[in-house]
Amino acid sequence: MSIKNAAKKTIAYAKRNGLKPAFFAALERISNNFNEKYTYNNLSEAVLAEQKQEYKSLAETGGAVRFSIVVPLFNTPENYLRQMIDSVINQTYGNWELVLADASLEESDLVKEYVKEDPRIKYYHLDSNDGISENTNRGIEKAKGDYIGLLDHDDILTPDALFEMSRVIIKSMKRNRLSQFQACPIRLIYSDEDKFDDNKNLYYEHHAKPSFNLDYLLSNNYICHFTVMRADVIKRLKFRKKYDGAQDFDLFLRATLEATLSMPMAQDQIAHIDKVLYHWRCHKGSTAANPTSKMYAYQAGQDAVRDNMKSFGIDCEVVGLPHLGFYRINYTQDIFSQRKDIGCVGGKLVNKKGRIAGGIYKKDGTSLYKGMRVYYSGGLQHKAVVQQDCFAVDIRCMNLRPELAKVFNEIAGFDYVDESTGNTESLKSYREKIDTLTEEEILRINLKIGEEMKRRGLRVMWDPQIIRNI
Repeated sequence: MSIKNAAKKTIAYAKRNGLKPAFFAALERISNNFNEKYTYNNLSEAVLAEQKQEYKSLAETGGAVRFSIVVPLFNTPENYLRQMIDSVINQTYGNWELVLADASLEESDLVKEYVKEDPRIKYYHLDSNDGISENTNRGIEKAKGDYIGLLDHDDILTPDALFEMSRVIIKSMKRNRLSQFQACPIRLIYSDEDKFDDNKNLYYEHHAKPSFNLDYLLSNNYICHFTVMRADVIKRLKFRKKYDGAQDFDLFLRATLEATLSMPMAQDQIAHIDKVLYHWRCHKGSTAANPTSKMYAYQAGQDAVRDNMKSFGIDCEVVGLPHLGFYRINYTQDIFSQRKDIGCVGGKLVNKKGRIAGGIYKKDGTSLYKGMRVYYSGGLQHKAVVQQDCFAVDIRCMNLRPELAKVFNEIAGFDYVDESTGNTESLKSYREKIDTLTEEEILRINLKIGEEMKRRGLRVMWDPQIIRNI
């Protein structure tokens, strides 16, 4: 990012959030830019040839899932349009159709030439421009694939994108002994992504995403690109025009909330591929020069979270965080009465040096964000300041579902006391017992409680606005 654009972003941030937060945001941004060491490595010709051969063998048996890639077009520059189409044609996996729904005033001669050369490319010139949601819906209606993927008109797929998506689907089909793709449990698959500046031939801002994390998704649209959905699901849900600007976020929320709040944990329904399969075209020098230019999209995202939670009977307030496009849910009533899927909620431990000392843990006991300045947000995806699911939280700042108090006693060896309802004496005794434990003993209890939550099919949520100073 240029010095001029960095200054513009800092000034805009300061106007929204104040000087002190802006100072630390700028300091963290400088540190991130300095430490970013990302390189996208193209697949070797040998690997590409191997994938093509594997696809050929699969196609000969009739077991190749068909993908529809839906792209809404609107006055797309020809060089970008060509690169986007070529990225689909160059897939190592061949059973696809590219559905182009063009709302431009004039038909594209370039696309017509592609259609003549490859019958898998379907071109529909729309009679009106009804906005991104409706234009995309018209493409979805034309799609004939088993799974439908979404691609922006100026972005690029990696050559192995559909091959990797197919592997996940086929693995699920074999595991469940299924023969019809519409019966596959997997309703949504997403991959990692990066940004691409073609002016500098530079790949940057690698977004390595976690496995499905409901509360993290409720905080921001981390799923984004590249995503495919089972055709029956996306054709039923479709995009909703009222959320234009965040229409994909609204769609992902509905598809995942439907699975996670109506069905057990969605373990077999939502899959993540930890490979970059999508290059998002941006210009590094101007990406964030005017972050407020899409305020309508951020507001649409906030509305989508609120409305989707309301549709599941969850009464809450959704507020925007200082970082645009990131949100926080404040539950109007007790969270455990609102969210039957949550077993416990934990917060952030902060030491006397103003750094994170613990509070959120991985299965192996690793403490996430440990040592980070408390004013930092956790990088480009601001992971250290958003609510999210995790393996375990810390008993020193944990709220437990009331009916699980017995579980706590069995694991910790003493009674759990709710910080919000316990009387002074019981709270004092409870804290004194915890304070007698070593760090190793506390971590063991934390992880055991996390294991028990998973065994019961309950989520553990980390809320960074719950803070205990140690």
